[in-house]
Amino acid sequence: MSKAPGPLTPTASKLLERNREASVQYRARWNGTAKYEVYGPWHDQHVVDMTNMLCTCRRWELNGIPCRHAIATIHEMADSGDNVGELYTYVNKVYWLQTWNEAYSYTVDPIKGRAMWPKSTCPFQLTPPPHHNQPGRPKTKRKRSADEKYDKQMQNHGAGEPEKLTRKFVSVRCGKCNNRGHNSRTCKGQGGNAGSNEGGNAGSIQGGNT
Repeated sequence: MSKAPGPLTPTASKLLERNREASVQYRARWNGTAKYEVYGPWHDQHVVDMTNMLCTCRRWELNGIPCRHAIATIHEMADSGDNVGELYTYVNKVYWLQTWNEAYSYTVDPIKGRAMWPKSTCPFQLTPPPHHNQPGRPKTKRKRSADEKYDKQMQNHGAGEPEKLTRKFVSVRCGKCNNRGHNSRTCKGQGGNAGSNEGGNAGSIQGGNT
């Protein structure tokens, strides 16, 4: 803590600086009260409530660090002549070095080794639950946080690279009949472009035979 430049912890300072750099791409519109409409690239538009310190992207509420939309709003307030103060004051106090210094201001007494611990007189012995290996190949990659997924998404959009989207709420298309709602394995000839062509060919053959 003595080596950190402050006034925030190193991790919080890094996240806040990253959000501040991304906020230059956003613009905020005041609605006349304490709310702002913030819009940016790729239709990224949210509502920031400065009274309750909330944003509809929920990042400010979840991690306690102002998101890029909130920082853009703070810049707009400063340009309008409002006294917004320092940017770090909008960060939750759990990330302040002052809070950490107060939490660790007391001394921690040293303890003896495990061999010198007193024996427990409890008649019951707590054993860990049995471990069962999960089926399938174990995963080797760590799970990315929501901020990392969001930053990766914005980088892909900015570079023009295709983005891997979720398949949730996406209607599948059949490869046989070209209709939505089912795939080729469950196709029962519901019709469509391919189905109509096949049906027309079959009808012409039958007509020619008759």
